[in-house]
Amino acid sequence: MNNGTDYNRKQEELTWLENLQRNSWEPEVIISGITLAFLFVFPAKIYEFSAYLIQEVGIGYLPSLLILFYLTTVVSVFKIFFVVHLCLRFVWTGLLGLSYAFPDGVINKGLFKMSQRYTHQKPADMVLKLEKLCSMTFAYPVSLVQVFLIITIFIGFLTGLYFWFNLNYFIIFLLFIVCLITFMALMLSKKKSKFKTWYAQNMLSSVSAIYQSNLGKWLAIVYALLIFGLAIPLIISDAQDFTMFRNERNLIAKELEWPAKYLHFEDEHDESMRYPRAFISSEEIEGNYLRLGVARYEGDGKIIDELNADFSEKLISMSWKALNQTADLHRIYIDDKLVKIDTWTKHRLSGTKQKIYQTGIDITGLSSGVHTIRVEKLLLDYGFVDNKAELVKIEQWDQFQFIKW
Repeated sequence: MNNGTDYNRKQEELTWLENLQRNSWEPEVIISGITLAFLFVFPAKIYEFSAYLIQEVGIGYLPSLLILFYLTTVVSVFKIFFVVHLCLRFVWTGLLGLSYAFPDGVINKGLFKMSQRYTHQKPADMVLKLEKLCSMTFAYPVSLVQVFLIITIFIGFLTGLYFWFNLNYFIIFLLFIVCLITFMALMLSKKKSKFKTWYAQNMLSSVSAIYQSNLGKWLAIVYALLIFGLAIPLIISDAQDFTMFRNERNLIAKELEWPAKYLHFEDEHDESMRYPRAFISSEEIEGNYLRLGVARYEGDGKIIDELNADFSEKLISMSWKALNQTADLHRIYIDDKLVKIDTWTKHRLSGTKQKIYQTGIDITGLSSGVHTIRVEKLLLDYGFVDNKAELVKIEQWDQFQFIKW
């Protein structure tokens, strides 16, 4: 009696599963569409988050850049996966309609004689083949979720150590290498360990094994690499101009020759983005008053006391003004003429809540035409291994032009 009940139950479960498999295209399309809608919004948020880590939290440029590239890579890869899936579903829908309109497929008598010698596929067969391909394409990203999840937790752990214990890059780099070597040794070891057993038996690892065993291990790897390759242009586009947030360097030749207007002029700027360096209200200035803003970096506040204590003589020899706040680390030049700044005011912008300094500059003596603003900045450069501080003056921390009418 029990055997009959169990058999009927299994048959019902199989029927239920088969029905789900037949109708899987509906949730696939819905999930892909909704996920893509969110994925196309994320890059701007990731960019803003990475800039926030540098300016507001005080995490260095390199860790923030790695976080930006990693998160952007994750988003871009899944974006490509779901776009490919929706494109395949688009073709599948067309074949489905074709199979309804012409269920018998090709009628050889209606073809040219050259084509009558060949055998053509039936629409129903093509629909079924593409249905399997669509389902496989949709499920493949699941195999990457575990990898990305582990890497995300690991990067978060290293970032936390770097921030909370104020470690330098060299220690974090060594820790990363040690962890990487340990993981590779565990995975490549022929000995059956508890870690390898757990990794092999979990659901997401099993998904990856199903693809490799059925499609071929090299085909599965090549497909993943192809998706990553297609994501590279998206990653580069989403990280554009992030180098401007590298506080401790001069502008590079491209940034000097082709400065980005949206990073320097408020009327060209998106309120949801942060300013990386200096900015003014507009490229065209009418009147004799110029309002200049400078982005504040949390890391600058950590070096003020050290500059005043250990480098006071050098500051005097450079005729630098007293360092009371991070705004005093900047010198402003207009047409290579030093501008005296008496006071800086503190503000927070409405869109991003970014902290900035502002000051007013009298430009009465400037003639009508094009003029150049250049910003110098003092910073401490710490050695990668010994963490020893060295005073550096960044002469082209920022530079752009404006027009006075």
